[in-house]
Amino acid sequence: GNQQLATMEDEGAQQGQIQVLENTYIMKPQEHEKFRANEVIKAVKALLDERLKGKRYDSNESAQLSKELCTEIKEKVKEIGAPRHKLVVQVTIGEVQGQGVRIASRCLWDVETDNHASAYYTNPYLYCVAMVFACYYE
Repeated sequence: GNQQLATMEDEGAQQGQIQVLENTYIMKPQEHEKFRANEVIKAVKALLDERLKGKRYDSNESAQLSKELCTEIKEKVKEIGAPRHKLVVQVTIGEVQGQGVRIASRCLWDVETDNHASAYYTNPYLYCVAMVFACYYE
């Protein structure tokens, strides 16, 4: 009894320790590690088509739906592969009422290692814009 408790306490203390990692000094991704925007755009468009086809805009549902889409897009991008990249996904869903919509973003980044992809979906009731930003993490 007491020995098992002591072992569990020791493991808990070890889990609380901070792990220090050494720098790798890898400053740029190798060719196969780069963020492939064209593949990401195709995957995001397919996902948006699949999830939003025939949906009507519902302001109560849109916040949760955009969070779900963000998570799903992030997982898709991880499957495609972009190691050592920090991913930021932003999804905007709005109601179509005959208006024009322009969405812009601005970032400070390294044009050699960082990239982005965006895709949109629209039907008679709603529009959705998904943006994925991939910043290489040195």
